[in-house]
Amino acid sequence: MNASPQRTPRIEIIFTGTELLEGRPNTHQNYLCLRLKNAGFSVVRAATVPDDQKAISSAIRDWSLHSAALIVCGGLGPTFDDLSREAASEALNRPLIYHPEIFEKIKARFSRFRLPIPEENKKQAYVLQGARVIENPNGSAPGQMLKIPRKNDWPQALFLLPGPFAEMSPMFENIVLPRLRSLYGRGLFVEQRVFHLSGIFESVADEKLSSVMRAFKNQAQFTILGLSAQVDFHVSVRGKTAGEAKKLMLKIKAEILRKVGAFVFGEGDATLENALGQELLKRKKTLVVAESCTAGGLASRLTSVPGSSDYFLGGVISYSNEIKKEFLGVRPETLSRFGAVSPECAIEMAEGARHKMKASLGVSITGIAGPGRGSAKKPVGLVYVGLSGFGSKPFARELRLSGDREAVRKRAVSWAFHFALHELADTTLGLFSRRF
Repeated sequence: MNASPQRTPRIEIIFTGTELLEGRPNTHQNYLCLRLKNAGFSVVRAATVPDDQKAISSAIRDWSLHSAALIVCGGLGPTFDDLSREAASEALNRPLIYHPEIFEKIKARFSRFRLPIPEENKKQAYVLQGARVIENPNGSAPGQMLKIPRKNDWPQALFLLPGPFAEMSPMFENIVLPRLRSLYGRGLFVEQRVFHLSGIFESVADEKLSSVMRAFKNQAQFTILGLSAQVDFHVSVRGKTAGEAKKLMLKIKAEILRKVGAFVFGEGDATLENALGQELLKRKKTLVVAESCTAGGLASRLTSVPGSSDYFLGGVISYSNEIKKEFLGVRPETLSRFGAVSPECAIEMAEGARHKMKASLGVSITGIAGPGRGSAKKPVGLVYVGLSGFGSKPFARELRLSGDREAVRKRAVSWAFHFALHELADTTLGLFSRRF
């Protein structure tokens, strides 16, 4: 990209609604931020404010000092707590002008449904001075967009959109996004990729990739995000042509692989379970699982991949010691001497499942997910992953996981995928677990 990321037009979003501050989920934020990001725009703030004219006005006034575009969602209805129009008028010192033709359209909509129109719907026909109306075919509240020229810089753009998703999203897709591209995105080609890493901590990945981020800091934008036993590294580049953007991305990708290639298992929509499945198909291997503390989580993720029946044969949920002994062949002396949460038990679980179901490979998980039953020797979060068929003899990996019960279980499953994938592909595992 020829301009630095700092010159990317800054976009802000304000969501109005007291209910959003009282626990109601804000599904609009994910949608808008993702759509804007994929279009190459930088969302620098997404704020939620109550149905209070002063609060909304203050947020709009603050935007006018800092960013190029602002999208306000909600507050365009006819009731007493719909205050976005009035707040924008106050913040920008622009009067609201009544448009009788808008009220006629609202009346026509009500008449189609054979409903009387309340007088309060008249407030929806008031438009900011200088603003253009955004038609709303799915509701009574029209949107508004206002362009504010500025000297020696991008113009500012304000968009007022209704709150209901069925009304807001078509207006955003058909009017707002094209207008943003027209104002700020001419001649702009965006290339974005997400590189997925496993078996490496977020801080370690950040350290290894820091030189890449420094080398391309004026040509790309980077985000690193730690997930459950996974790290996602987001890269976004821009160019005057699609070819220029693609060429730069390939250059950055080469550097990423040079630094952390041993930990990268895919890009974009790739998942650990999908990557493992592809490796199993390529090597014509079959897999079975034996699970204790994860209670089927490993099998569930394996079978979420279409076509997984080509390589996944089945699994055993062995919560009790009796099931471990009877179905998986774990020896009673192993359980009495080492316990169910031990590398020895994990190995025998994986071996037993593999032989019982006649598979190429076996993976097991046993551990203490919590919140109780931990001890000084075996604390909550201690997990063993057993692997059978991956080498000359079976072995187990030890994990010390943090978090609540659900977090420990999810992380254990992700790490099991990581171990199986990297052993199968014969790549570097890193030094983050003990091998027995």
